[in-house]
Amino acid sequence: MRIRMGHRAVVASVSVCAALVAGCGGASDSGGKAPPNVTNGVVSMTLDGPVSSYDPTQASTFQDSVALAALYDTLVHFDPSGKLVPGLSDTWKSTPKTATFHLRSGVTCSDGTSLTGAMVEASLNRLFDPATKAPLVRQAIGPGNAAKATSTGDSVTITLAKPWSDLVPGMTGPFAGIVCPSGTKNPSSLRTASAGTGAFVSESQVTGSSYTLTRRPQYAWGPAYAGQAAGEPPKKLVLKVVDDENTRANLTSTGELQIPSFTSNAWDRFESTGGITVRTAPQSDTMVVFNETAGHPTADRNVRLAIAQALDRSVLNKVQSFGSGELISSLGRSSYECFDAGSNALVPKHDAAAAAAALKGVKLRVIGTNILAGGAANDQVMAALQAAGAAATVRTTDNQAWVSDLFSGKNDWDVTIFVYGNRLSSFLPVGQFFVHDAPPKGLNLGATRNPAAEQAYDQAATGSPEKKCAALKTFQQSLLRNVDVLPLATAPVHVLFAGGTSGSVVNGFAVPASIRVGKAGG
Repeated sequence: MRIRMGHRAVVASVSVCAALVAGCGGASDSGGKAPPNVTNGVVSMTLDGPVSSYDPTQASTFQDSVALAALYDTLVHFDPSGKLVPGLSDTWKSTPKTATFHLRSGVTCSDGTSLTGAMVEASLNRLFDPATKAPLVRQAIGPGNAAKATSTGDSVTITLAKPWSDLVPGMTGPFAGIVCPSGTKNPSSLRTASAGTGAFVSESQVTGSSYTLTRRPQYAWGPAYAGQAAGEPPKKLVLKVVDDENTRANLTSTGELQIPSFTSNAWDRFESTGGITVRTAPQSDTMVVFNETAGHPTADRNVRLAIAQALDRSVLNKVQSFGSGELISSLGRSSYECFDAGSNALVPKHDAAAAAAALKGVKLRVIGTNILAGGAANDQVMAALQAAGAAATVRTTDNQAWVSDLFSGKNDWDVTIFVYGNRLSSFLPVGQFFVHDAPPKGLNLGATRNPAAEQAYDQAATGSPEKKCAALKTFQQSLLRNVDVLPLATAPVHVLFAGGTSGSVVNGFAVPASIRVGKAGG
């Protein structure tokens, strides 16, 4: 969620550090006392909120993606450097409308069944079936598209009704995790039990609190990352819902958590602590989005411009990630394919006087998630709008409630800080939130009406690779000129490995299959 994946989602290290890593700290031999080592092979890792389901097709939030990555494998993966690497398929080839994946041998389901092409076909067609109502399927096949999977022996081919240039990267998403026959035949069982090919299988759960997964000893086909640490995989992986980051730090100190993640500065206390490795990587991109539904004050471009002028993006960056993020000038980072440096000139500058001239007495409802700095940035938005004379209120909720509100179609908000974990490192998936149908029918969360942007987006998504970047430039510049979005900053995450644990981090997430337990240093 942060919306980190898509619809309701709505996010590295190779050896020591990798291209995606903003910074990297190793285990220290000095400083504070190291947390106790893992006992009995049980490793605990944090979640931002409850897991909604063990059904990959229903994935919508960050916490869903963490759990599903442990339970289900996908056809391909991203490695910590952002490169596509083999998953359940060892080779693949693609065109703008098709992709064929050859399955690796020796893969089994959690019930011992050998994985076949026909099983993958059934799983993918369930994802593609409109009746499944998979909230993130558009990330895999594109908006308004249709797809069908067919299998021949050990190969599976996906055929699209119309081109979508991100089809293969789209198969890395947790929503594309391959479900085995016991799950496809009885989907209701996936609410509380897994049926996958991942490194772990579901054991038990305390709904909304913790989720215990058991290691599969026979698992030997996960992604091979450079610099994979030595040691044994955990016997059990416990995913704990701990939304307060100071509590996370306290539980890490006492050994009740081994792999916490932090978006605040609560991790600072461990900078000089022995036996802890810190991986810092960008996980989310943040931007202010406006509700342009008729009848809302933010349907007026002048109001949107005044709101953008009221907000100091540098201040918001300091609040939401304690200054560890980097300001962005478009819908994502400069590392994404087709980044347009010229978009920076179109981002409205902070101008408190101009904002005050337009916002006096305007009623504005700000909503947001508590996932960044406990929601402090939402309060900062409200304070800036009130300082400009607006009658602004704020409502901060947990991530799941915020996502549900945004995509329910209730339209009970005007301004939100949209937090998006772009796991595909592409402008196409995030662009879906600004084109076509508004919720609940589509993903256009602000009901943006920008014909030039929509036309350019469709050209980028379905046209030739040679024309993709030019179309994406037009798309994003059209949004900025119409003040349909105000880019803010990246939101890094600090992932700690304590108690003798180690692992790889991809797009700000610890990869469950990479976790190893050895002897803690320090």
